[in-house]
Amino acid sequence: MNDTNSHASLPRLLLDALIDSYVRWREESAAVNLTYRRWTHAEGQDRGLRFDEYRAALDREEYAASAYRRVVEQASGKAARRSCPAAPPHN
Repeated sequence: MNDTNSHASLPRLLLDALIDSYVRWREESAAVNLTYRRWTHAEGQDRGLRFDEYRAALDREEYAASAYRRVVEQASGKAARRSCPAAPPHN
């Protein structure tokens, strides 16, 4: 069995990283939505704590989005290199 996915021609580990980082980003995005709702519905002294939770969720989502972007860029570079034929050597 080879180490590539037939559809994307990416190494299996890179494809796994791409999927994992996407899922992590989406999970952190969902956490932002949840903590935002908690903050906007909080009352009294809870509002400050809920706002801090929301800001922390935003930070985690930003970090996950950046990680996903890096993996996408890496995968895009690998896919581009695989689709371009090697240049002939210069004499």
